Amino acid sequence: MINLLIVDDERDIRDTLSDAFVAFGHQVTTAENGLEALEMFKNGDFDAALIDVELPGMNGFELTAEIKNLEQNFPIVLITGYAHLYRPQDVLSLDVEAFLRKPLNITELISIIKQIVSRKKND
Repeated sequence: MINLLIVDDERDIRDTLSDAFVAFGHQVTTAENGLEALEMFKNGDFDAALIDVELPGMNGFELTAEIKNLEQNFPIVLITGYAHLYRPQDVLSLDVEAFLRKPLNITELISIIKQIVSRKKND
């Protein structure tokens, strides 16, 4: 079982992703913005995070940097509907495991998260 933090300001996306991971037997905590997610991260014990880039207040890049400052090797997957707006070198500098474009293939996403968490646990 994976304990996943999902951060997206769009309720429908948050709920869909949460429902999918729960249906596959995983535990999910959701947040609708970066500040809320950072507090949850500090108080939780997560295996990975799935973070939307476009968030109100603290965006996904800023949230990723804050999380990496607290736990450098924590696995993060960033998602966005606007991948074309970001330079690859900016994304790579964040040391994330994946940068995925919406709409997401849920089955592929679950497989990616499982692989990432499995690698982390084996390290």
